[in-house]
Amino acid sequence: MNESTQPLVSPHFALGDTPQPPQVDAQPTQAEDAEMLRRIQACVDACEGISTQELEEGVVQDMQRVLREVAPIIAEWSREQQS
Repeated sequence: MNESTQPLVSPHFALGDTPQPPQVDAQPTQAEDAEMLRRIQACVDACEGISTQELEEGVVQDMQRVLREVAPIIAEWSREQQS
């Protein structure tokens, strides 16, 4: 294998004609750091009362799926009650 035909390692995302690794800024800006800290705090606050094991097992994704399925049913029921 020559230098130009290196194997791709998953996950690999390519935009454009030739696959090239994305350019990554090694040092986030202060604004990016602050936004990440804000996001982490929001996640911690939102997950209060949910065990680490439940989080690892995907309980949040399960709740989102159930809400997507139930919300239209509740909306329809609510419209019927108002009629």
